[in-house]
Amino acid sequence: MRSFSRHGSEMVTPSAVDPCMDDDGARRLRESMRRHDWRAVRGFFAGIEDPDDRSFYIGVCAGAPGVQDWITEWCRTQPKATLPLTIRAAHALTRDAAALAEECLAEVVARDEKDAPARALLVAAAIAGDLDEAEARERFDEAVRVHPGHLHAHTRMLAYLQARDAHDDALAFAHEAVSTAPKGSPLGVLVAEAHIGRWRSLPTARRGAYMSGDAVRADLVAAAGDSIRSSAYEARPGWPAIHNAFAFAFVMAGEVRWAAKQFEVIGDRVTERPWDAYRDDPVEAFAELREWARTWIDT
Repeated sequence: MRSFSRHGSEMVTPSAVDPCMDDDGARRLRESMRRHDWRAVRGFFAGIEDPDDRSFYIGVCAGAPGVQDWITEWCRTQPKATLPLTIRAAHALTRDAAALAEECLAEVVARDEKDAPARALLVAAAIAGDLDEAEARERFDEAVRVHPGHLHAHTRMLAYLQARDAHDDALAFAHEAVSTAPKGSPLGVLVAEAHIGRWRSLPTARRGAYMSGDAVRADLVAAAGDSIRSSAYEARPGWPAIHNAFAFAFVMAGEVRWAAKQFEVIGDRVTERPWDAYRDDPVEAFAELREWARTWIDT
């Protein structure tokens, strides 16, 4: 199996990165946030029960423009509500305000210890606050006690390990999570993310050999088979992030046919990560690598 190297293939530019990931509900929610319409936001979340769906939509809220200009007003208006505090914490983490995030999240879990999205954000706060691994793992354990398959808690724990260059531990963590997950679980993406993380950590000259190694390629194919390629897999809000990660990993591993299948599923729903590891402009990176995969398949 050949490994990928850059070349001058013709690019077909997809749409720009969509922070809503082509999710109609997310678009409505982002617009409500833009209008400072907290009642509409509250009403939207009243119909969202799945913890991972709630985490995705909280992320959409946190990334909406101008959140910092009015979120404290919502918190004051509804002093007993946990949702505005959680959104405020998620937004704080996008601005490296770890102390504020910790303060908000501590209040949320004190009121509702089973708030899985808040528990997952506490794992993210462990990265931002440079907390020790024992604390990060304790926070992760609390999150998965509430919701065992919580994708966002798992991806943030993986990110914590990668931020510490503990790539062996990160891959072991991914394998353990996948081994206990049911068929069709989105947790298979942890394996792709773990290999991408190690790939990013390596000198450029060593990256191709690592990703195109037999063990890595087999690992990626097996992870996809147990998750996104399983008949039990269900695409939920935020699904493009999972498929983009697998597409990138497969391209870099030289598993072009597997990559092409993911590009077909993705369409133009490009995400910022992990394409920004290849080019500063993730849209250009996505377009180039997608076109390369299509050209390779056609030859």
